[in-house]
Amino acid sequence: MKDFAQRVNKKKGKNKSNKAIFRSKNRQKPVFKTGIITSLFIASFIVISISFYLFDTNLEIFKPSPISENNVSITFPEKLKDQTVLIEIEEVINKSNCEYLLQVEAYGKEKFASEMLYKLNSMDLEPFIEKIDSIDRVLFGIMLGPYKNKSEVNNAREVIVRIGLSPIVKTKCMIQ
Repeated sequence: MKDFAQRVNKKKGKNKSNKAIFRSKNRQKPVFKTGIITSLFIASFIVISISFYLFDTNLEIFKPSPISENNVSITFPEKLKDQTVLIEIEEVINKSNCEYLLQVEAYGKEKFASEMLYKLNSMDLEPFIEKIDSIDRVLFGIMLGPYKNKSEVNNAREVIVRIGLSPIVKTKCMIQ
């Protein structure tokens, strides 16, 4: 009787398990050529030197000013001198003639502000657009009012909150 089972040579199995992955067939030749390695080093040196040139910054050593006692300097843009100032101090509000405004939204483009203006006009409110000068750009605020007391402005605020907006109450006072 003939045995048809395949016999495995023990030497062939050992050769496969001991085979190195990163070894070339010829042990005399290196896996990576020296030209490739030197070109990678040169390319990395070029990238590093270009990045130092491109990302050059102007660094200055911070020198603190001399210490002065009881001197406070407040700087603000000069254009704010001519505008009315919004205040929230209770003592000043009680002693002065104040009116209250309700800022519904503020937009960077007048087109979007006019769309909200149309929406609020359709709800029988009387909104208007006011330019708000910020330091870096002009905003267009949708305002309601003026209201004479806090009760009126809070009632209008509740109506605006019910439609899903977050209004801000602003106070303009004329100090007497």
